[in-house]
Amino acid sequence: MKRFMKASFVALVITALASISALAGDKGKVEKKTVTFTDDTMVNGTLVKKGEYEIKFDDSTSELSVVKNGKVVAKTAAHYEARNDKAKSTALRTVEAGGNVELKGITFGGSDQNVVVGARGSVSGTQ
Repeated sequence: MKRFMKASFVALVITALASISALAGDKGKVEKKTVTFTDDTMVNGTLVKKGEYEIKFDDSTSELSVVKNGKVVAKTAAHYEARNDKAKSTALRTVEAGGNVELKGITFGGSDQNVVVGARGSVSGTQ
């Protein structure tokens, strides 16, 4: 009987751990992709010269990094926002503002979420 109880308890613990990890989902994943900036672009106040860079988004820290030759050249807060469908390709989203091009987000090919620059719930513009 003791043996049966131990086996049942172990099975219960394993099932509970599997459930917890399934509920955790993709939180903490890091997405990265090599992209080409076709224009000099502002990222959180840092000018990123046109050229090829690696973009990394770490969901656990809500941080988007622009990397060149292994060195981080710019960082900014970012978050996921749901898309209606999966992205066909990776695309940078920029906007021209005050004579500068600013990074607003990135969509990684195959993802059903956009990475949007700015903290979740932040509001931009004047009120």
